[in-house]
Amino acid sequence: MVDELLSKAIVAWTGFETSRTPSREERRVVERLGADVAVELMPRVRELEDDFYASNARWVASDLVDMGNRATADFREKHPEISTEAVEAFAWCYTYDYK
Repeated sequence: MVDELLSKAIVAWTGFETSRTPSREERRVVERLGADVAVELMPRVRELEDDFYASNARWVASDLVDMGNRATADFREKHPEISTEAVEAFAWCYTYDYK
């Protein structure tokens, strides 16, 4: 089952599909989901980002697409509860940071 609120928080926090480049901003989570929900979810969002970034894809991938695919696959194995859009948001950040 997809964790909808957590996934929405990830998308908002990263700026996925609303910013030209990744920009992690808690303000967007507060605006989209409310302050109480943001306070509750942000520690988990950061943990999930750490899990995504634990991938070694940046060291072994042949290009950015391969890097994103490998990191996504690594993350998906551990966190099937996160929506496709939220995983794409993390992949967008990851490939941007390691381009």
